[in-house]
Amino acid sequence: MPESRKRQKKNQEVKETVYTNPLKKTWGKTVVLILVIAFLLGLVATTIFVMFRVMMG
Repeated sequence: MPESRKRQKKNQEVKETVYTNPLKKTWGKTVVLILVIAFLLGLVATTIFVMFRVMMG
C-alpha cells in the first residue's frame, strides 16, 4: 500500500497544577489562627502544669 500513512500521535497538552496560597482565603486564615491559638494554649497549660509539679515537690 504505497498511499498509506503511519498514524501520527496526537499532541497531548500537559496540564500544570496551579498552587494557590491558602492564606489568601478566609478559611485558610481561620485554620491557621485556630492552630496558633491551640499551640499557645497548650504551651501555657504545659508550663503551668510543670510549675505546679515543681512547687509541690
